[in-house]
Amino acid sequence: MTIDILRTFWILPLLTMLFLVALQNTRIEQKEMEETTIPYKSSNKNHRMPDLSVARSKADILAYFDALIANKQIIVGQHCGNGPDEIRSYYNTYIDVLADFTGRHVGIIGADLGFFPSDTYPVKTLIDHWQQGGLVTVSWHADNPFNEGYDTYWDTVENKDNIKARSLLRDAPKTEIWFSYRGELDKMAGALQKLRDAGVTVIWRPFHAMNGDFFWWGINAHNNQQTNEEDFKALWIDLYQTLTYEYGLDNLIWTYSVIPHNNRNADVTAYYPGSDYVDLVGMDYYGVAPDFPDYNALKSLGKTIVMSESGPVDQGNGNWDMMDLVNTLKGRAAYFLQWHSGRKTKMAIRDNRNIVEMMNSEAAITRDELMPISF
Repeated sequence: MTIDILRTFWILPLLTMLFLVALQNTRIEQKEMEETTIPYKSSNKNHRMPDLSVARSKADILAYFDALIANKQIIVGQHCGNGPDEIRSYYNTYIDVLADFTGRHVGIIGADLGFFPSDTYPVKTLIDHWQQGGLVTVSWHADNPFNEGYDTYWDTVENKDNIKARSLLRDAPKTEIWFSYRGELDKMAGALQKLRDAGVTVIWRPFHAMNGDFFWWGINAHNNQQTNEEDFKALWIDLYQTLTYEYGLDNLIWTYSVIPHNNRNADVTAYYPGSDYVDLVGMDYYGVAPDFPDYNALKSLGKTIVMSESGPVDQGNGNWDMMDLVNTLKGRAAYFLQWHSGRKTKMAIRDNRNIVEMMNSEAAITRDELMPISF
């Protein structure tokens, strides 16, 4: 044989063998990636779970939440931006990207019908998520009617003499302040009606963090010395009655949501408006590492508990262990809602640690496990 023939005789089989080995390794790596990204989740439950595949009324969802807590499982949630006009873009940025990376969509998405003014109040993204099997929570950071311009923030201790919550009630004199507040309420209620008409049950969270001093509906004194609890309760009950009876919004799960108690803020139960006007109680917690302060105090209210806002701060930015969060909350809260990231913060689920493990863990419930409704 010539040298060229010898080379061909040895090289071609060698190249063929190397190709087959590489192909097999590629298949193994692909299989391992698929198993890591979307592992099988057992459907074996310790407790009977209500079926959300057909009916998802208030009663269905609340029963499901209680069963999740008993089963030490928790629904994964992600907030979708500030203001009604940002929901779609934030959904793409924080939820679709997370799904591309982990193979799963979050179970609950959060939105806001305040924070910034809107003339359109688009809710299609929320409806789409619901129809694909997910749940929806909506907050309302209402404009401050006692100050010029659109802004929800105000130091309520410094400005306590300017805040008269009872002047906003339905039967109060119809002043410019009254029209400002109730005009925005009317537009916001129209968006909630769109969700109702689409069959969406909304986990509704107005006037949250009222035991702090940074939103206009907050405390009027520090160190648990506030005197405006009854005014806040009147404002909450008025909103409940207005939305329920005037706008026919029987699709709302009312959520009383607080920040942790400390020497500056009020006790977490101080502003509770009463069991007749609340379905869920929630904590808004931000910290260097996951935690659940004031859990026992919230539990004393006798309602199902959720982590209505969560996220890392300071050196925790981008470093939260998402499995640690799930393990901290499971058995106590029915869901958590992670806040979105900002220019200088990394709060969103996608920007923190162990997200693939968390989204695919037995304890974390994602949208595909909630099951889509039938049409």
